[in-house]
Amino acid sequence: MGIPVTTDLPEDLTAYTCIVDAVFGFSFQGSIRSPFHTIIPALANTSTPVASVDVPSGWNVEEGSPPEGLQPDILVSLTAPKLCAKNFTGRHHWLGGRFVPPDLAKKHELHLPEYPGSEQVVLI
Repeated sequence: MGIPVTTDLPEDLTAYTCIVDAVFGFSFQGSIRSPFHTIIPALANTSTPVASVDVPSGWNVEEGSPPEGLQPDILVSLTAPKLCAKNFTGRHHWLGGRFVPPDLAKKHELHLPEYPGSEQVVLI
């Protein structure tokens, strides 16, 4: 696909159109340790739009962002928005994964939006 991959954090993040934040998953706990302690602040302070997958890196899945945490422009929640999404203040919140069985949605009292046509994501 011709997409360059790097193993280090470039100094100038403004050279990019968008940055995908998928550093940590929803089970992240505790404080951010090396080598990530420099990456998250860089993402938090760049003017380049950041799109976080499911839970923004460094956030607690239930409580949200620490005071100095990353505030992405875009959040793509998977399956269902996590509790921390209540603290999302970015421009666009997408939900991906229309595969939640009705019985499971009912059991967990999920109130998920309808997906138009055959779309796999919906803007919420």
